[in-house]
Amino acid sequence: MEESKSYNVNFFKPSTPFLKENIRAIVIGLVIWGVVTYGFQILLRIMETPTPEAVYVEFQEIAPKLTDGSASPEEMAKAASFYLAMLGKSAALLQNEQLKVAFTSTAHNALAGAEQQMLLDLAGKAGSGEAMEAGFIHTALGIAENKAMMAVVPFALTAVTPDNLVMYDPATKPLMDKFFIHNQSVLTDSIVFGFPFHYFFTALVTLTIFVLICLWYCGVMDKMMKKHGMESSFE
Repeated sequence: MEESKSYNVNFFKPSTPFLKENIRAIVIGLVIWGVVTYGFQILLRIMETPTPEAVYVEFQEIAPKLTDGSASPEEMAKAASFYLAMLGKSAALLQNEQLKVAFTSTAHNALAGAEQQMLLDLAGKAGSGEAMEAGFIHTALGIAENKAMMAVVPFALTAVTPDNLVMYDPATKPLMDKFFIHNQSVLTDSIVFGFPFHYFFTALVTLTIFVLICLWYCGVMDKMMKKHGMESSFE
C-alpha cells in the first residue's frame, strides 16, 4: 500500500524550504506594491494644501460689499459671473434656489435702467420653456464670447422681485468651498507628458511597477524551482 501524502499548504506556516522562500518572495512583492500604491496616496495627503481658485479669492473680496450694498456695478458683474460659473459646474447646483437667487439678484443690480426690468421679466419666465433673449445679460457680465456660460444663463435665473433681492447668502459658502477649493501640492501641479504628476504616477507608473513585480516574481519562481529540483517536465 502506497504511503499517503499530505498536500495541505498553510501560507502562514510554511513547512518546507521551498514554501518559505516562495512566501518570502510574495511578501516582498506585496510590500513593494503596497508602498508604491498606498504610500504615494499618503504622501499626497501629507503634502497637500487647500488652495482656492483665483476667481474664488476675488469673489471673497467682493462678498462683504455685496452684503452691505457697496459693491460697484463692475464688482457685481464679476460676482454674477462667479455664481454662473458655479451653477454650471453641476446639474444639482442648478436646483439650488439660494444660488439662483444670488445670481439673479446680482445680475439685476449690475444692470441699469430698463435692463433691470428686462431681467426681472426674463426671470419670471424661468422654467417655462419659453425662448429667452438674454444678450444684454451676456454683454453686461462679459461672457458674450463664452458659449458654455451663456448656455447656463436661462437655467440660472429664478423669479425675484426688487423687494427680495439677495446678492450673497452665507449659507452657500460650504458649497463654494467644496467646488472652488482644491488640495494642491508640487505633486499635483507638476506636469509630466501633459498630465499632472499625481495622475501620471497613479495611472501609468504604478501599473508599470505592478507588471515588473509580476515579471520579477516569475523569474524568482523559476530559480527556486530549479534550486529545489522542481523543474517542469514540459521544459
